[in-house]
Amino acid sequence: MRQEASTAPTHVRGPAGGLPVVKTIEEAVEQLKRDPTRPVRARVGDLTIEVTAITEKGSGRSAASVFAELGPWEGETTEEVLAILAEARHRGGQRPVPDL
Repeated sequence: MRQEASTAPTHVRGPAGGLPVVKTIEEAVEQLKRDPTRPVRARVGDLTIEVTAITEKGSGRSAASVFAELGPWEGETTEEVLAILAEARHRGGQRPVPDL
């Protein structure tokens, strides 16, 4: 008699903490897709790893809407910015650009 292949994940009992441990990363990802609120443990070689899903929260606003909210530029004029850049070039400015 032939047995049907099960689509249910294969679990082994996990270490302290009581979470079931699946046998492959793929099974862990499938479980996270079904319930991203619960971490999943998986066995990889001699390691037991715990995988969690994170929720990335975007602002929901576009750059255009942020700039519109800020209003018109009230800083240096174009000529002033060009002069600042020319002076930095003249002094041999080679500093790295900071992360924004």
